[in-house]
Amino acid sequence: MIDVAVLPGFTLVVILILLTPGPDMAFMVASGVEGGHPGALRAALGITAAVSVYVLLTALGLGAALVAAPMLLDWVRALGAAYLAWLGVGTWRESMRVRQRDELPSSASGRYFTRGFVVNITNPQILLFFAALLPQFVTTGHGPFALQILTLGLLVQLTGFLLDVGFGFAAGTFRDRILKNEQAQIRLLRTAAIAYLCLSIAITADLASP
Repeated sequence: MIDVAVLPGFTLVVILILLTPGPDMAFMVASGVEGGHPGALRAALGITAAVSVYVLLTALGLGAALVAAPMLLDWVRALGAAYLAWLGVGTWRESMRVRQRDELPSSASGRYFTRGFVVNITNPQILLFFAALLPQFVTTGHGPFALQILTLGLLVQLTGFLLDVGFGFAAGTFRDRILKNEQAQIRLLRTAAIAYLCLSIAITADLASP
């Protein structure tokens, strides 16, 4: 069990960090724009599933080992950048087929969950975040280290999931209101495509910087 005295400070730090514009926020907005509320929810669940992996690695003490292997982390991030670029190109192509269908692509499949999972599992900066932050709020005399890390990680996941759903639903609401407008559909899909491509470019530029 964690020390409840650390919860207010921990929660405040987590919320401030999660509210800072970043890849997850941009990805969720793009998912909401493209897939509406169902797509946003599935994307948020995929993100949360990927975050669970990093929380578990941190709790098991493997996070520090991976942090010590920057080359491996760079390769993982490069895969993530390539995947985002692939999403961007694919979404742009979808925008070119809007006139051949009556509505935006269905979000009934699990593709948005898969996207959320892959985009986050290939973002090892999440692991760096957990490895640096979570141990700072572990206190002696309040149970095993791993259990405290898991509990803190669960709180981060819950907070992040709620914020992700909020961002995605806001974008999805905007999308649903103009769904019948063909030109608007095209613009929304291309906005999502540009968001994915910009994320890919940002990651690639960061990898290329000394």
